[in-house]
Amino acid sequence: MPIANYGVLKGRPVERAHSTERHPHYQIRLTAHGVSYRAAIRARSFLSPPEMNYKINFNYRHPIIHQLRRLDDGFHPIIPGPGGLAIDYLRLNLFDRDRMLSLPCTSPGCGEDLNEVLDAAFKNAISDPHARVYVYGEPWEAATPDHVFKFHPSRGMHDVHMNQGNAPGHWDQDGVWQDGGVFIEHPSQGRWVAVFLKFQSQSWHTDDTTGHAITSQFFHEGDGIPVDRNGERRPEGVVRIVAARVRSDCTSAVPFETVTLLNISPMAVSLHGWTLLNSRKQRWRLKGEIPSGETLEIKLGQSMALVSEEGGGIITLMDKAGIKIHGVSFTAEEACRDGWSIHFR
Repeated sequence: MPIANYGVLKGRPVERAHSTERHPHYQIRLTAHGVSYRAAIRARSFLSPPEMNYKINFNYRHPIIHQLRRLDDGFHPIIPGPGGLAIDYLRLNLFDRDRMLSLPCTSPGCGEDLNEVLDAAFKNAISDPHARVYVYGEPWEAATPDHVFKFHPSRGMHDVHMNQGNAPGHWDQDGVWQDGGVFIEHPSQGRWVAVFLKFQSQSWHTDDTTGHAITSQFFHEGDGIPVDRNGERRPEGVVRIVAARVRSDCTSAVPFETVTLLNISPMAVSLHGWTLLNSRKQRWRLKGEIPSGETLEIKLGQSMALVSEEGGGIITLMDKAGIKIHGVSFTAEEACRDGWSIHFR
């Protein structure tokens, strides 16, 4: 079944412990109002293929952080769904999937593992007395002493990774708007760090209701769509959102909002039946065709505003089968550059 008690824990990071071959989690001890918690962050996979995918951004920007900073220390239950504190790797456009890396690394001479990668983020957080860590996942509590950090009783967070698109044997754990992850706030530095993790075996395309893996039916064999390491065809990114002009309360020089698309594929792509979605899941239907290597500016009407009530926003491009092709996000600060287009890299 999907996560039963999804939520986010906010606390002060004070201690860490590395994963081992026997114990596959990187461990962080957090304190909130004098209470200790252990966050178990998956660093190794026993599934096939065995690699973990990860993305760490040391200067993270996304509208979600404006909601997180308002939270008090402690655990906060979340009802999964859009528009609130829940996160979804596929639907909230938290990061570019093409920038995810895989570990353990199998290249000759590569000795790095996720312990080293995670240390780069958490050692700095532990040494910063003002830092706060936000851990998304599922809470647990046991009557026994904690087997890692020895506090009593043991309590903390697990499932701190993507929680959808699993292989058939793990479909019972699938769900939408219930993904795990970690955000680290350094208030004195005005900086955020984000950590996202998934199993290599998990799919990037999932059903909007069940979170089960789905495959795109729009593209056909021999059309040049790339194939990933699992043999799954990769339509996402064939057309990319590269720029947008948005209107907010702090702008006056933007007469109408626009989204600019770029076709990076070697073929023309028909947009018939495709849609653009904003953070409210409002849809703007597309038409026409983008030749190979060319851009197309989409002029939006008054019925679809790109800026959310929080001041930032997300933009998602979907094909006619409902498969996500690309997605981006922007902050309130980016939206307030009057008259300027936001450039998405």
